[in-house]
Amino acid sequence: MQAMSPNHENSFIVTFSSVCGGVSKTLTSHLLLANITFPGVIEVAFYAAISAIVGYGVKKGIDRLVTYFKKRKR
Repeated sequence: MQAMSPNHENSFIVTFSSVCGGVSKTLTSHLLLANITFPGVIEVAFYAAISAIVGYGVKKGIDRLVTYFKKRKR
């Protein structure tokens, strides 16, 4: 089996953490289809946007660490 490139690994980590964050937010707020309200949708969208920003920051941090350690090895 072929190993994933570091960029794909980072994308997988960010996507996985974002999905976990969204699902946990949904479960903890008891958001059911019967109880969808406009403020609830706005709250979840806001949380998703913050999760995406944090995930992107984590990805960029991991990329910088990988680059740093690759340069250090040489």
